[in-house]
Amino acid sequence: MNNPALIISILALLFTIFSFWWMNWRKGKLQVGTPRSYAAFGSLEGRMILEFPFVFFNDGPTPIIVQNLRLVFSDEKQSKPLTFIATVKEIGNHQNRAFATQFPVRGREALLLICEFQREPGGMIFEAHNYPMELQARLGNSKKWKKICGFNLNVAEKSLPTINKQFIVHDNILEG
Repeated sequence: MNNPALIISILALLFTIFSFWWMNWRKGKLQVGTPRSYAAFGSLEGRMILEFPFVFFNDGPTPIIVQNLRLVFSDEKQSKPLTFIATVKEIGNHQNRAFATQFPVRGREALLLICEFQREPGGMIFEAHNYPMELQARLGNSKKWKKICGFNLNVAEKSLPTINKQFIVHDNILEG
């Protein structure tokens, strides 16, 4: 086993196999960006509605299937998730509304989806506050919910006259 050519050939083969696996078969991680804006309607007894534009990015080569999504207020004592109901083409506009379905995020690609979440009863009137949120997903064949994004829902003082009365778009960037 003192043959340098054989050792170099074996190392080259191992490197080639590893590289091929890395570029073509490796399962990636799903990354989700923090939403820049949102549309919301808060209600105690009625339906609470939230829409967020999420950018999903798969950093691996193989597709990731998102079976379902849900949204959770992280600081609620009794967690009552908001259900993924629909996708829309334009935030705050219900024309071209499509029922929620599972969706693929192709390898090394980004996907923008405006997702609508609801719960009834809403159980919450929004106040000027930063609400910690979790976007959770069921990926592939998994039955477990997995946190894929944590972010703050920033309800500004200037949003209070409308956020609990009508469904309109708000900025999610902190001022100042």
